[in-house]
Amino acid sequence: MTQATTKTTPFSPCDHVDHHLFAVQPDIPLLDALEHASVYLSCAEALAHQAPTATRPEHGASMRWASQQMLGTARSIVQASIGGLHAAEAGGEA
Repeated sequence: MTQATTKTTPFSPCDHVDHHLFAVQPDIPLLDALEHASVYLSCAEALAHQAPTATRPEHGASMRWASQQMLGTARSIVQASIGGLHAAEAGGEA
């Protein structure tokens, strides 16, 4: 099995176009990528817990939006890692 690294994984689609604003970069070692995903998940969780008790309504809305963005980023990192793992198991052909 070849060394598993991330595969390019676009995320955060722009409205009304077939483009994505961001992408997980290829060839990142899986441990590094998954560590980053874990940090994003922890931050998203903290924001989600704080949002209901925000002192100003607009702060709660911003916290929920930021939490959603972090969850989307973490999901994309995990998907890029899974794609890389499958490619490594197949000998780099995926």
